[in-house]
Formats: sequence, structure tokens, C-alpha cells
Amino acid sequence: MDTPAKPRPHRPATQPPHPQPFRLMTQPRLSTADSSTDRSTRRSFLAGLGSLALVVVGTATGRTTAATGAPSPGSRPGEGPFAAADELEAFIDDVMAERIGTATPGATVAIVSGDAPILTKGYGAADVDADRPVRADETVFRVGSVGKLVTYTAVMKGVEQGILDLDTDVNSYLDDSRVTVPDTYDDPVTLRHLGTHTAGFESTLDPDIVADPDSLDTLEALLTDQQPSRIRPPGELVGYSNYGAALAGHVVAEAHGTTFEELVQAAIFDPLGMTHSTFAQPVPADQPGDLAAPHIRDGESFLTTDDVYINMRPAGSLSATATDMATFMRAHLGDGAVDATRILDAETAEAMHNRHHVRHPAVTNWRYGFHEYGNPDANLIGHSGATVNFTSSLLLAPDYDVGIFVASNSNPSELPTTVVDEIVAEFDLQRAPTTPTPTSRPGGQERAETVAGEYSLTYLPQSGPLQAVDLLEHLTVEPAGNGRVRTTTLEGDARQWVESEPYVYDEVGGHDVLAFEVTDGEVDVLSMSSEPTGVYQPVPFQERQFVTGAVLGTAVSGFGLSLAGWGGHSIRRTWKQQSTDDDPDTADAE
Repeated sequence: MDTPAKPRPHRPATQPPHPQPFRLMTQPRLSTADSSTDRSTRRSFLAGLGSLALVVVGTATGRTTAATGAPSPGSRPGEGPFAAADELEAFIDDVMAERIGTATPGATVAIVSGDAPILTKGYGAADVDADRPVRADETVFRVGSVGKLVTYTAVMKGVEQGILDLDTDVNSYLDDSRVTVPDTYDDPVTLRHLGTHTAGFESTLDPDIVADPDSLDTLEALLTDQQPSRIRPPGELVGYSNYGAALAGHVVAEAHGTTFEELVQAAIFDPLGMTHSTFAQPVPADQPGDLAAPHIRDGESFLTTDDVYINMRPAGSLSATATDMATFMRAHLGDGAVDATRILDAETAEAMHNRHHVRHPAVTNWRYGFHEYGNPDANLIGHSGATVNFTSSLLLAPDYDVGIFVASNSNPSELPTTVVDEIVAEFDLQRAPTTPTPTSRPGGQERAETVAGEYSLTYLPQSGPLQAVDLLEHLTVEPAGNGRVRTTTLEGDARQWVESEPYVYDEVGGHDVLAFEVTDGEVDVLSMSSEPTGVYQPVPFQERQFVTGAVLGTAVSGFGLSLAGWGGHSIRRTWKQQSTDDDPDTADAE
């Protein structure tokens, strides 16, 4: 395969190019699947943020159910979990029938098994005004952060070619760019940090969304002007970063002497025949296919609305059909190749799918660009995504040679990940967790008192108007007797946890896991299996909810006002629609 012209030679690596765990691994335990119901309130809140302005942070983590007696890994079409294609299609038809017209006007689905797609199908309306149906091979959806997987695949291709190295200071590839990562800490930021969201950039959530395509900046200008502070040493903690993904796209483009859009077109889309896929914005008029219209809810129906554009393009501007995403999944499941076309060597694909950062051995961790999903033992990896009014989810089950992609042209409270969850459960793509067994180690109550406190997620903003999001998402942990702990959020999401080993707690009635790291009687970090995009850190006393609750209204007001800077009239229209649904007297107040 030819690559874009003018590659630069890579600088010598300081570490081996193959991924190494962040720290010593032990046997992972069962986690995250929820045998009852999704925690819809909390998930709806995060989804609501996506509907306003965010490329969703990938919190779809697979609280799935799965039956025991799963089939053996390595199955091929006709002998694996989807042995009967007609039964699969009937199941997906039923699952989607429950959602089309209620949760979303339209959706598209692709399922791959072995070396072939076994289902690519559109559902509902691509555009309710034009009465245009969704067609899997023609209707193009904005897939948001799922596009990061394409960006990081391009990075791994550069590593394979010797143009890039995962452990070299990214500044060494930016000699001809205005972008420079400051040397805030002794250790530099590397591509491995960018692919595992451990660079330590402060979170802003907003990937610089604009309503007017004329407001799109060059990637170089954007990364220079919108650079967040480095607030943590690299390699230590996960904190999901759209900026980091955009920087990775810029680095790989600079190293090849081309633009990011041209690079992925030449290195990935053209070789794989992904003719309906592009990061370009707006989607070019001569691009094959028809772009699905974005929609917002209008009572019991849906209205088309204006599209928006993402300045941090490598982080979330990908538009693609389900058929193209099926091809992309086949490449990853096929050790970097589809039929006779190879975009990655087998060794490179394997390296990308290995663990690159371990938050804690008991919970979901990070591959390169992919996060683990559900039970860490299940070897399920994926990513979710959204723009303002599109949502998507992609999951790979490499042990079964299975890939699943679902996207919708709205931002419903029930995200496409719930469809993925149902498929995982129905076709036994992970084994059911066992009932938690309390640890026999003494001192459980003392440990429960040690971990009691309030915690904040690293991927949420710690300053500015969007700090309101962090305040709303604080997690409170308190002893519950007999060595158990209880967690609550401001929204009232209460759960009980049993200590299965010291400082590791399994959810009662579910399958999530909490894992604390404690030094000298103080909690350093709390990892939750269902939150792979960050970790929790103890909240200082003065920032706790009972103190900040009185000022939370002010912060939320600032959050609302900040929408004007995010997306102009389209986003304000969404906000107004949501507000007037609750208060009809305000309908003409603007």
C-alpha cells in the first residue's frame, strides 16, 4: 500500500515499540455487566451533555448481562454465536422496532462474524422531512468519537512504518508546526499517552463545536489556540481527552507531511474501499451516499435540525455508513487485513489490541485507542461516540471474530450501547459473573471507613462553567456495615458493594467493580469498571457537594450560558426545546 508523500524518519525510541502494561498485571476479575437495568438516570445525564455539545466521552462500558455456557472462542461463521443469520436478523429487527420512532427516528446496524459482514441494515428514517429511509450501504451517519479508532489506527500504521514511535516525545514530530506541548513535567507526552488518554491534559469536554463551517480552523491553529493545561504527569491516570486525540491526528499528519484528512483517506479509507467515509466537514458534495439528517425530539415525534461541526476533527468528525464500518471492523478482526488488502501487519494489529495502560487489574483498562468493555476477562473492546444529534457504538469481540456497530441520528437517553448490550447478552459474548464472595481477610469495616469520602472523575472539568458537570457527577462512598460500602450520586443513584478482596468491591445485584488504591491509609485513586474513561480522585473538603450545593445553581447557569459559545442557534434551539417542554410559559420568552 502506498502512503502519503514526504514521511519523516522517526527519532530513536527510548523504549521498545511494543506496548507494555502500565504496571504489573494480576488476574482480572469479573466486572461491569448489570443483570437488572441500566442506571438510566446517570447515563441520561451524560447523554444529555452529548446532545448539547459534546463528543461523548465513551462512557458506554458494557453493563451487560451474559448467560453461562458461552460458546468456545475462535468460532467462524456458521459455527459461532451467530450461526443462524436469519435468527440474528429477526432478533435485531425486534430490538430496533422497540426504538425506532420512540428513541430515535433512524438507526443503522452492522454485524461482522469471521471474515464477512452477516448483517448490515438500516432502520427508520434518515430524514423525517424528506421521508428518506436509512440504507446501510448509502446513509452516512456522524459517528463522533468512534472515529478516534480510525485516528489511532493511522498512528499504529505510522509506528509500523518506522515513521512514529509510541514512546517518543510528540514534540519531536512537530518541528514544522506551531503546536508545542510544554515541558510542565519531567516526562514528555508521547503517542502512547495520547492513545490511552493518560497525557494529563485538563479536561474541557468541548471538542470546539461550531455551527458555521466557515468557523472551522486549521488543526494546527486549533491545537495551538485551544491547548489545555497539563495538570498531571503523563502515564499516571486516565482522563479522557478530545484534545489528546486531535493532537495524535496532527502528529501523524505532520510526520507524513500531509493533512490529517488526506492521510486517513490514503492509508485507510482508499485501501479498504471505504468510499462513503470522510473526516471532511461539511461532507463534500461529491462524496458518495446521503448524509442522515440530525434530529431532535418534538413531543412524541422528531424534527430535523441544523448540523454542527467539530474543530477537533481527529477526535470526532468522522462520517461513515454501516457498511464502511463493517469493513473497518473486519480489518481489525482480520489481523489488519480485509481479504487481500492489508492496512496493518498482523503484529501491529495485535500490538494495538494489547493492553497499553492498566488503571487497576480488577477493572476495565485501555488498549491502544480502544477501551475494554464489560468483563475484563471477556476480551471485549470498543468505543462509543456522539456529536450533538448523532450517537454510535462499536464493539469488537476478537475471541469470537465478532464486530458490532450501531448508530442513530438523534441523541436519545437510551444510547446505541444499549442495543450492543442486548446483542452481547443474547448471543453470550461474555460469561455471566459469579455471585460476589466476601473476602475472608479481617479488617473489612476499617477498610470501608478508610475509603469513605467524596470522589471526582478525572475526565470532567475542574474549572470554568462546565465545572457544574463535575459537581453533579461526584460520587459519595460511605460504610454500609459488615465491610460493605454504599455509593450515591447527587441524582440519587445508590448502590451497595461487597468487598471481595481488600479494597476491591463488587456491586450487589449487578456486576460493576470498585477498586481503590490506598497508601498509608489514604485513598489515592478509585477506579470503577463502568467508567474506563477516567478514574475518581478524593475531593477536598471545601469542594464537596454539601458545600458546593448552594452554588451549584450558579455553575449550572454558567453551563447554560456557555452553550452560546459552543454551537450558535442550533444548540440553543435544542436547549430551548428542552426548556419549553418543561415550562410552556417560556416558549416565547427569547
